[in-house]
Amino acid sequence: MRAEVAAWIGLLVVASAMQMPAAGQTAAASTQAVVLLPITLHVAQSGSAPVVDDAFIRERIARANEIFAVHRVQFAVNVQKPLAERHAAMQTRADRDALGEYFTRGTIHLFCVASLRDVDEADRMRRGVHWRSTTHPGAHYVILSSIAGVDVLAHELGHYLGNPEHSEVPGNLMSYEHTEVTPFLDAAQAARLRRRLRTYLSTRELVPLPAQ
Repeated sequence: MRAEVAAWIGLLVVASAMQMPAAGQTAAASTQAVVLLPITLHVAQSGSAPVVDDAFIRERIARANEIFAVHRVQFAVNVQKPLAERHAAMQTRADRDALGEYFTRGTIHLFCVASLRDVDEADRMRRGVHWRSTTHPGAHYVILSSIAGVDVLAHELGHYLGNPEHSEVPGNLMSYEHTEVTPFLDAAQAARLRRRLRTYLSTRELVPLPAQ
């Protein structure tokens, strides 16, 4: 796994360095260093097998990196841990809160589970959520269901990085309405992302990975 993680990080840094500035992006912004944020990946087990495979994770992280490249932010798994089967089916708020026991500072914690039930509408299944634990102060993390589409991780990372509200603009990363364009953040959302990221970095809640 260490060799695979190193390979992922190397590929992400190379790909990030090759990104061209987006239309309207200033020259200063386009020359900012890429911030490579670490993800600690927890994959729930079902019997003797994980609920998602490596390809599932790679595809969703690659998509998040495509979407966030214009903001000079990238993500890479640097630690992967199995998650006990008791966490595979997220049914209640208490189930979500319980994941706070695994939270540590310095990294984004991503939990992949088999199912994620809506805590307000019991007959609805969710694909992902950015969750703040009420039982473990300060703990927050992303939970991703095995039915999550390719853009869901990026959407939840958008919440994680300072954009709690949803958008009604089709195609916006924080909207539920998809279009043919690559999901985007508007100027106000991008500004919130930059502010939140500065806070995370200054407090060392997130500690970037070094360039490879």
